[in-house]
Amino acid sequence: MLSNTDKKRPMSIDWLPMTSAPTSILLLHGLGGSGEGSVKLLEQTLRARGWDDAIYLRPTLAMVHEVIPERPAQQRFRQALLEMETFLDGRVPHVTLGFSFGGLLAAFAPSTRRMAVCSPWNLVPADALIRTSARPGLAVLQGGCDTMVSPESSLKALPINVPRTLDPEGTHAFDEWMDRIAAWTQTTWQA
Repeated sequence: MLSNTDKKRPMSIDWLPMTSAPTSILLLHGLGGSGEGSVKLLEQTLRARGWDDAIYLRPTLAMVHEVIPERPAQQRFRQALLEMETFLDGRVPHVTLGFSFGGLLAAFAPSTRRMAVCSPWNLVPADALIRTSARPGLAVLQGGCDTMVSPESSLKALPINVPRTLDPEGTHAFDEWMDRIAAWTQTTWQA
């Protein structure tokens, strides 16, 4: 459980030294996924890499988990964002990281550091991306061999000020390159 102080901290990167490991991490799955899939493997990998004292939150968000019935992407996004906010209930994790559709949600989380892996940024309205990118702390990792989320169209939709890293061999099969995703996560936290 996050402390009450975590709930009341201002949304500024000034209050927490990034050189120490984060104490709370929210991991968000992609469409059709759950809190027991790739995000669980990421937690295990980060723990093995030294982030073993953090509190990990891996909710299964119904609006993202249940791909049927079909919903327009923006409607699904708004409902999933409300579901994430309800789950957090005022808590503010130090890091939020999401895979694919979960990365879109991560960008709008209240966390100091927000990270997204292989997310379809072209599904988010440009004005919403501009608003969320104005707040420091968003970073993007894209797989260069991702056939589900085109690196070209996705990264082109991002505002220029959003830091992005292209992993030339990364795909939408996150488990296959989880060590590199975990290394990027830790490097990005410390930046």
